[in-house]
Amino acid sequence: MPCFTNGRERCSSAERLLKGLTGEPAWPTLRGHLLLLTAAGADPVAELFIAAATRDLTSAHDQAAVIDWRIQDTTLVDGPLPWLPRIPDRIAADPNWGPYLNARSQLVAGLADQVRLNAEGEAPAWAAQPHALVSAELIAEVQVWRAATQVDPSDRRPTGPPQLGRAARIFQQQLDKRLADTNADERWRRLLATEVPSVTADPFLPELEERLSNLTRAGFDATHLLRSAAAAGPLPDDHSAAALWWRILDHLPQTPNQDHATPEAIPATRRTTPRPFDQQPPVPRLAPPPAFGPSR
Repeated sequence: MPCFTNGRERCSSAERLLKGLTGEPAWPTLRGHLLLLTAAGADPVAELFIAAATRDLTSAHDQAAVIDWRIQDTTLVDGPLPWLPRIPDRIAADPNWGPYLNARSQLVAGLADQVRLNAEGEAPAWAAQPHALVSAELIAEVQVWRAATQVDPSDRRPTGPPQLGRAARIFQQQLDKRLADTNADERWRRLLATEVPSVTADPFLPELEERLSNLTRAGFDATHLLRSAAAAGPLPDDHSAAALWWRILDHLPQTPNQDHATPEAIPATRRTTPRPFDQQPPVPRLAPPPAFGPSR
């Protein structure tokens, strides 16, 4: 695979820095990043050494990906989208590549404007959650993000799955924070991230947050139920948020506002008076009450 800039000595520098670096899966991405920095006037070898010296890399599954994440683009801001770099002056001045890349940049910006205009109609599914007052401007910016990063329309997480690139991930976190500031139910996401971190990557997460809010509005102690369900044991890797919801239902009392420290606070799936096994009628699995089920 060809190396960056003027010949093989740069590729040799990368190999001397970390043996096997140019064979890592993310090397093409890192190489493109270094090429971009070179065009902007930076020293790619120096950038490599600084990034590699930040912390140990021996435990990394893909060292090129880690180094690419560590290199910050401080010289290439103001691209067609907030997380995209602008065209370096050296390339923009090229008589062949300059006009072509400038036209591509303008096309991206124009498509983003079109998405913003389209967002002025009916609120998308991810923004149509009760008790979440999201401004039209923020909805438009999230819609641009979702279109550019190809978030599945059925994914109700506003910004979709976590991004891997540094600039994209930082912008995604900024969007998430702005959304959190407008969402009164964001406390559930913070609590879930503390108690059961695995559920925060589940597409069912927004539905789970809404159902927890419904439990609270119905008078149940949803925080206690969540913590009890989380403490019951590990959750499956797949559909962990949905599995947590069913576990919460198994802990749900028959009526709200019961003291969890008293014997009267018996979950609906349990009994107060033991009976002989052959005298116990079958107990069906507790179905989600209508008020706590899907709202759409």
